[in-house]
Amino acid sequence: MHARHRYAVITACATFLLLIAGGLVTSTDSGLAVPDWPLSYGTWFPPMVGGIFYEHGHRMIAATVGLLILILAVWFGRSEPRRWVRRLAYAALGAVILQGLLGGLTVLLLLPPAVSILHACLGQTVFCLVVSLAVCTSPHWVQGTTDANRPSHLRRLGPLVAVVAYGQLVLGAVVRHTGLALLPHMATAAVLVALVLLLAQQSLQHPTAPAVLRAGSWRLLLLVVGQAALGLTVLAHRSRVDVRTGHVALGALVLAQAVVLVWEIFRRPSAGSLGASG
Repeated sequence: MHARHRYAVITACATFLLLIAGGLVTSTDSGLAVPDWPLSYGTWFPPMVGGIFYEHGHRMIAATVGLLILILAVWFGRSEPRRWVRRLAYAALGAVILQGLLGGLTVLLLLPPAVSILHACLGQTVFCLVVSLAVCTSPHWVQGTTDANRPSHLRRLGPLVAVVAYGQLVLGAVVRHTGLALLPHMATAAVLVALVLLLAQQSLQHPTAPAVLRAGSWRLLLLVVGQAALGLTVLAHRSRVDVRTGHVALGALVLAQAVVLVWEIFRRPSAGSLGASG
């Protein structure tokens, strides 16, 4: 179990790097720096200059992540005793394959906004799936105990926060690829900050809320506030590649932390897998 957990964490980190690489492609307007796919100028290794560095580099990282997730799915399929965890691994594999195909379509169809937005959103979904696999294979999850009387208001508020966080990222992708929906994106960001603040406050005040939930809620609040601050910085410095890419990366961490909290809120003891190893 520990080996699978460590591998899932490595894969999640690699997927996060892929999101950063994708953000760099958009931030530097390098989406069409390479006009063909799956090859790049008819070769696997073109000269890494200008926008080609970002676009082909993104493809190389994507291929690596795809291979990592393929290994993960095969490994989990053969050795993970929990059916629902195996299905999560298969879902991650299917999502990353679709993600690669959408990436190719964005190039071949000359960056159609709808496909580009879907490509961006699916990348976030792949990241959340792999993070979920890292969570449910962790020693804390498998070997720890859980309080069956989790506060009911957290069961309602936690999923709402995750849905709003994902919706904000969807609107962010619309803004990045079309220039539209800026006001709805900002309004959703404000709603998300308020919801996370409420979640942190309630998890702190409720006597039965586990420490891991309280810590996770406040960590999420820090990420959301940082994300909002970076978003305002983007408005003032639209040409800053580092700021725009950092905004995308931090948004991914916000969503991932929200998903982790949802898993923790609904966690149940998994005694049947306590003896699993490898």
